[in-house]
Amino acid sequence: MNVFDIINIPFGYVIKFCYAITNNYVIALFLFAIVIKIVLFPLAIKQQKNQIKQASLKPKEAAIRKRYAGRTDKVTQQKVQQEILDLYQRENFNPMGGCLPLLIQFPIIMALYQIIRNPLKYICSLSSETITEIATKLKELVPEVITTSAGQTSQITMVNAIRSLPENAYSSLVQAVPELDSVVLPNFTAFGMDLTEKPSLLNFSWLLIIPVLTFVVSYFSMKITRRFTYQSEATANAGASMKILDFAMPAMSVYFTFILEATIGVYWIFQNVLSVLQSVLLAKLMPLPKFTEEDFKAAEKEYNSRPRKKSKTKVRSLHRIDEEDDDENSSEFDSSLNDFEEPEYSDSVDTNQNDQAPQKIDPPQKKKNKK
Repeated sequence: MNVFDIINIPFGYVIKFCYAITNNYVIALFLFAIVIKIVLFPLAIKQQKNQIKQASLKPKEAAIRKRYAGRTDKVTQQKVQQEILDLYQRENFNPMGGCLPLLIQFPIIMALYQIIRNPLKYICSLSSETITEIATKLKELVPEVITTSAGQTSQITMVNAIRSLPENAYSSLVQAVPELDSVVLPNFTAFGMDLTEKPSLLNFSWLLIIPVLTFVVSYFSMKITRRFTYQSEATANAGASMKILDFAMPAMSVYFTFILEATIGVYWIFQNVLSVLQSVLLAKLMPLPKFTEEDFKAAEKEYNSRPRKKSKTKVRSLHRIDEEDDDENSSEFDSSLNDFEEPEYSDSVDTNQNDQAPQKIDPPQKKKNKK
């Protein structure tokens, strides 16, 4: 048992239960996606509250950006970001507080991948020793069973081989491995497609519809979700970047559908559809605040009347039109005037030195040489 089995084994039981009541692997995956959404719904509520908190700060954030509007130098932009971060800190808002549901999706996908690749272990709940016995017996009954590069028989291949065994061969297998008699083997075939295979452009099949649906659903789910969630001013102004992202994210999802089993793509389609429905539901139950022009003017007036906090290390803008810079310059100039001392001049003059007339010095006389 490894560390990831802490997540894989419970998820395997959930998929096993969903398959037992539906007897259809695709529907079982859909029910599994619903269960995951229900489990993570409290985190989604927290994320919605975080968006409402951020949306409530929009007028104040707009006041900060308006004050520095038209100034695109790097120093000014850093100052804008710092003032916005200070605003978040005063209002006890964490910008990263809504990222947890997105981060949790990655380990769920990895757990689902392991469950799909190892159905005998996680769905059928068989031990490693039993799986090894099944593989050994299958090699006797079906010599053409494919093995992986590591020398271990793929569990997906084993399940497909067991389901295709004749009745007498299956009875022989059950006699060798009695635990297999009480196990319900999953059927990975749906609508004539084997969901354990990978879609390929070199081998045309109906599996190629999964990457196409993945791209379409991912693209429109991002568009719809963006309408019902808060978009900051910086995100709204990033027009070209957002357009690239709208195509880059679905394209990445399509790439994973080609390198992973088709089951992962089916789950990702269900996940995106349910995410859109969840966003619409939360937007109706917990709507984002809306503001009028008066709200923005009030926030701007409050921001301009707030006393400025002078930092120890002053970062000056290249524009030199900052009011704080002007105030500090004027205060430094006044301080320098107060510190300036004029030299004192004395009215009395030293008479002992200045009243004395200069002495006349006669030039030296030349001596006449006697002849």
